[in-house]
Amino acid sequence: MKLEGEKTMASKREIVIDTLMGKSTEEIPYSFDLTQLVKEKLAKYYHVQPDEVAETIGDYLKYVYTGTADGFDTEEQNGYLRDEFGVLWNKGEQTREMGDWGGIAGSPLKEPTLEGYQFPDPFAKGRYDPVIQESARAGGRFVTLHLDGLFDVAWHIRGFEQLMMDFACEEEFVTKLLDRSLEYNLGMIEAAPSCVDGIRFGEDWGQQKGLLMGGKYWRKFLKPRLKEMYAAAAKRGFHVLIHSCGDITELFPDLIEMGVEAVNPIQLEVMDLTYIKREYGSYVTLYGGLGCQSTIPLQKPADVLREAEERLKLLSKGGRYIFGPSGAIPTEAPLENVVALTEFAKKHYRP
Repeated sequence: MKLEGEKTMASKREIVIDTLMGKSTEEIPYSFDLTQLVKEKLAKYYHVQPDEVAETIGDYLKYVYTGTADGFDTEEQNGYLRDEFGVLWNKGEQTREMGDWGGIAGSPLKEPTLEGYQFPDPFAKGRYDPVIQESARAGGRFVTLHLDGLFDVAWHIRGFEQLMMDFACEEEFVTKLLDRSLEYNLGMIEAAPSCVDGIRFGEDWGQQKGLLMGGKYWRKFLKPRLKEMYAAAAKRGFHVLIHSCGDITELFPDLIEMGVEAVNPIQLEVMDLTYIKREYGSYVTLYGGLGCQSTIPLQKPADVLREAEERLKLLSKGGRYIFGPSGAIPTEAPLENVVALTEFAKKHYRP
């Protein structure tokens, strides 16, 4: 029962939503992307199961992922897995030590044509069962559905080097491939259950300096389709978050124009975060910013905590900040560094 004059504490979900909408919050939300091996180390440290780590450390976001269609066999053989797109992934133990993503060992489109190729059915039975099941375990956190973005869907199918050449030499094919990728993702958005609060579209456009395909090709091939995809998500009532590693500084005005509410992981090592906060921090939420290529894996706990304080001071000013690492904390990060960071975050930093 709420007594007269008693203040009601906002849920983590409400705090994240207010942050995305640029409203003042009493707490700075935080979220930690962790590779599986780091998650397992933290699970042992906190004496919990790996799937309980996010809740244990107080993460404000609950990430959920789609499954495969009922009846599709994803059994791994000799460390390799072929997914519903026909992409062959190397999921061996050596790739697990590097991260959770594995490596693509084979893409189905050997030639620049879609003839005879069939995209998976986004509405297939069973695809969203894991999302519904995991959303029920959110415990007041912001439920974030992760979907691959258009560029990643396309290059997984075609192969990275081939698609990069196609941008310059096979415009008609690239147009058809991205249109089909968009159609697939629009179906995924339409099929997403209402228990989802937001969608984080993950695709990497940046490299250590500048964009992989350059601004010209990004705006020609990707921007109009991404804009349609983000609008479809917003129309469903989902908040729109994006993930892109690398230096995507030049895209911030475009992303804001397209309705993106949060940009992750804002890599410290490749972008001027002071500039980005000053120029764009009033219009879009910045999510991440702690050094996953530098401080967290390579320095001492005191250095990690110093950086955490500096990042909060810079990026939380005026709101619109979700505290966290600039990408998945790598497997080689010392456990003491990760624990120092999670314990720091658990203090519920208040501005």
